[in-house]
Amino acid sequence: MPKPSLALIRYAREHRDPRNIALHCWGVPMVWLGLAGVLVERMDPLPWALLLTGSLLQALGHVYEGRRPTQGWAGWLMAPWFVGLQGLNGLGVGHAHWAALEMHAGPRRMRDLAL
Repeated sequence: MPKPSLALIRYAREHRDPRNIALHCWGVPMVWLGLAGVLVERMDPLPWALLLTGSLLQALGHVYEGRRPTQGWAGWLMAPWFVGLQGLNGLGVGHAHWAALEMHAGPRRMRDLAL
């Protein structure tokens, strides 16, 4: 079984709530598409809307998770890797890599928001 990078394991350990993971699966691609669009055409409102909406989705995910978003470049670089690996697993590719990451990150858990 392949061993994931320590940075990816750390990122996965900070993202264990399924609601947070689902919101990141939508929000991370939106942010990256928005960033790419802003670099191409700064005055077009669509990339800015993607960037803002994707960021808000991830922020909501971290409310479910109960922790602040990962700061710095490591988080920005690990997010698409994490989401992409999960997407590949969902498509039936890379099961061994995803299983190794899940094993090292620990169980998923839904945080009770009533507490």
